[in-house]
Amino acid sequence: MTARSRWAAVHGPLRSELPLLVIEASLLVVLLHANAPEVWFWFLVLLSLLFWRSWAWMVRRRQRLAALAPVGAAPGEGSPEPPVDSAP
Repeated sequence: MTARSRWAAVHGPLRSELPLLVIEASLLVVLLHANAPEVWFWFLVLLSLLFWRSWAWMVRRRQRLAALAPVGAAPGEGSPEPPVDSAP
């Protein structure tokens, strides 16, 4: 198996997130080897990167769910609540 076919075997979201996971892991290694004043700086860098990636993931997830929803469906449609009779 060549390196190109191994990379092609990685699917979907993991393929786009893999470079950022490597960066986050390297930042964690730097954080573990940092001196006392540097720890807080690298810790904040790591937290901001994780926050940014989680926010971007949530936005992509909402967009994906909105694209999968039926076009004419109301936001609460499909809920297990019984229908309300509007006749007097």
